[in-house]
Amino acid sequence: MKRLRIWIGISLMVLCLCLFAGCTFGEDKKDPTQIEKEPTIVEIQNDISEIYKKISKGCVGIYATGGNSGSVGSGVVYKNVNGLYYVVTNHHVIEDMTTVRIYRGGSRYLKATVVGSDAKNDVAVLTFSLDLFGGEEVYVNDIFSYDEEIVSVGQTVLAIGCPLGLENYNTLTTGVVSRISKTQIQTNAEINPGNSGGGLFNISGRLIGINTQKEVYTQGNENGVVMDIPVEGLGYAITLQVVKKCIKDIEAKKGQVVRPLLGVTVSDVNRYVYSPEIEDLVELLPNTLDEALVITSIEVGSTGSLAGLKENDIILKANDTEIVNILDFSSIMNLLLVGDKLKLEIYRPSDKQVRTFDITLK
Repeated sequence: MKRLRIWIGISLMVLCLCLFAGCTFGEDKKDPTQIEKEPTIVEIQNDISEIYKKISKGCVGIYATGGNSGSVGSGVVYKNVNGLYYVVTNHHVIEDMTTVRIYRGGSRYLKATVVGSDAKNDVAVLTFSLDLFGGEEVYVNDIFSYDEEIVSVGQTVLAIGCPLGLENYNTLTTGVVSRISKTQIQTNAEINPGNSGGGLFNISGRLIGINTQKEVYTQGNENGVVMDIPVEGLGYAITLQVVKKCIKDIEAKKGQVVRPLLGVTVSDVNRYVYSPEIEDLVELLPNTLDEALVITSIEVGSTGSLAGLKENDIILKANDTEIVNILDFSSIMNLLLVGDKLKLEIYRPSDKQVRTFDITLK
């Protein structure tokens, strides 16, 4: 019996040792994980250079003339149909012009045809074909083959265009996304006259917007004297979502796209931001709202008037989207067409009732 107890004891000790041999005390034993190396500045610069070489072949200059005036801008090729290339640019680049040409560097001016434009959203579509001399291949930014790219504040962006003239053809500037709204991307990438209609790309070379304008001056008041104060780093591009909708409407219309008017004047009202112009309007807001969009006037005989809208009505929703300010409302109205339906949810202060209006736009 004694021997049996000894052997049992030894066996238990061996078992315990085997169990403890698989454990470490004081630290967790983990499989080594490979640490990814951060890209160097040189690698990032090389990536941008390679991306530029590719996408710049789909960027063009635009030279338009009409009467005694002329205009220079930029554009991006987004489609190729049997050798006919489609270019998106800004409406203001070709507005009131009779002759439009595509510039591809050197002395390459190719005749362009205006398919149509959307003045409200500042988007236009042109087409061109290569001549007998061909030239460098054309890269097509096939924006309809993918969903809108995710755009976030702080991401690196590339702007390509012809700032200050065609002699600066396909100039590249870089920056970051500074702010995003429903219809525009704000960037600090340098944008100047001539960049209008050019592309704003992400670091992967995907088109995320069409450059349209920049802030040059703001006004300040010093001792009663109004002064122009220079502004830096405030450029704007139309979001790809808006650009794609405008392109579809222009191609379907094959001409000028006219956006319908509701015939109302509206004003942003915020109970915490004082302004003498809205002092009386603040009293219209229900206790549940601190900020809202108020109809301040209605044109007699307009679509809004005939639908039953009234002065002092507060717009709560448009097509089931919450409305807080003018930007919210215009981002919806500016993409609708004649014949489209507009559903408005209105709060009427006179009787403290919420009403719904189904309006067919004319």
